Amino acid sequence: MNCSSFGKCGSCVLWQVPYEEQLKMKKDKLKEMFSKFEIPEIEVIYDKDEHFRARAEFRVWHEGDKTYYAMRKRKEEGRGVIPIEECKIVDKAIYELMPKLMSEIEKNQNLRLKLYEVHFLSNSKGEIIVTLIYHRKVDESIAEDIKRLKDKFKNVDFIVRKKGRKYIFDKNYLIEELEIKGKTYKYKIIENTFTQPNREINKKMISWVLDNTSNLKGDLVELYCGNGNFTIPLSENFKKVVATEINPESIEAATYNAEINNRKNISFLAMSAAEFSELKKTGFFNSYDLKNVLIDPPRAGLDEKSRKFVNEFDNIIYISCNPETLKRDLETLSKNRKIKAFAFFDQFPYTNHMECGVVLERV
Repeated sequence: MNCSSFGKCGSCVLWQVPYEEQLKMKKDKLKEMFSKFEIPEIEVIYDKDEHFRARAEFRVWHEGDKTYYAMRKRKEEGRGVIPIEECKIVDKAIYELMPKLMSEIEKNQNLRLKLYEVHFLSNSKGEIIVTLIYHRKVDESIAEDIKRLKDKFKNVDFIVRKKGRKYIFDKNYLIEELEIKGKTYKYKIIENTFTQPNREINKKMISWVLDNTSNLKGDLVELYCGNGNFTIPLSENFKKVVATEINPESIEAATYNAEINNRKNISFLAMSAAEFSELKKTGFFNSYDLKNVLIDPPRAGLDEKSRKFVNEFDNIIYISCNPETLKRDLETLSKNRKIKAFAFFDQFPYTNHMECGVVLERV
């Protein structure tokens, strides 16, 4: 990939490193980090190195009569943001929309005034949600300006945010379709809730989890299930699945996604992983044969209570966005277990980010 913003913005910190070398560098780093554990050969799972982000957030830079998208500066240049000409890592539909949208905003003082951030969310069909975030009071006149934008960009829905308020023009979600192992799964993805940012890598992550759970016995517990990203396809590998997520909007989407995919063997619960662990003591799960757990926690990894709960299961599938907390959690979870598989998913080329997948089996 070659981007005119390379060396200017602080997002692509590995901009000078060829992509194949980045993959090797990250794999070697993981081998070193987890050298004290008995791990199999690390699978390196990657896809294209440009136009891969289905979610993107940009600051806005105002300079006279001109307005630009902006990204944070490189660390070497201190704090703050700089205007950018383009961003090659975003989804092609977002990439093509960005300059056209900014051109329209520049022409309209009501849309331009104190516009602070612009967020994009896209699906595989090229539909987009654009969220405009303002540092000022927004009056009713903006509705007419948004309507004119909507007339110009037929594939875009708009949301306006200002302090504590949100105005939705049409809808705040998209329907995503992912083809995985010859089957198409549909997902409602809601603006401002977590969704996997790299669509192609997400499909490969789900395929990897499906392959590594195809022969497991017993039912499945999933913690941090989000909108059912893994839950929906995985439910085909298990008789029963119970999944939990603390975000109510994500649970709403997950329940809807189970319905539109006709998956009737999933129970979704709106609660934290820690609360869920307490539920087991009540006998709530007496009708389940709970031997397997899938976890995809935030960067902080598992808290002590959740780690203790997860350690009760025979088989653990751990998807991690932070190798440091994964390493800490494996200190406990790998005891009396064999690490059967270890994968590195390159969600974010040109960054130091490393997403990992680990499968542990009790011995």
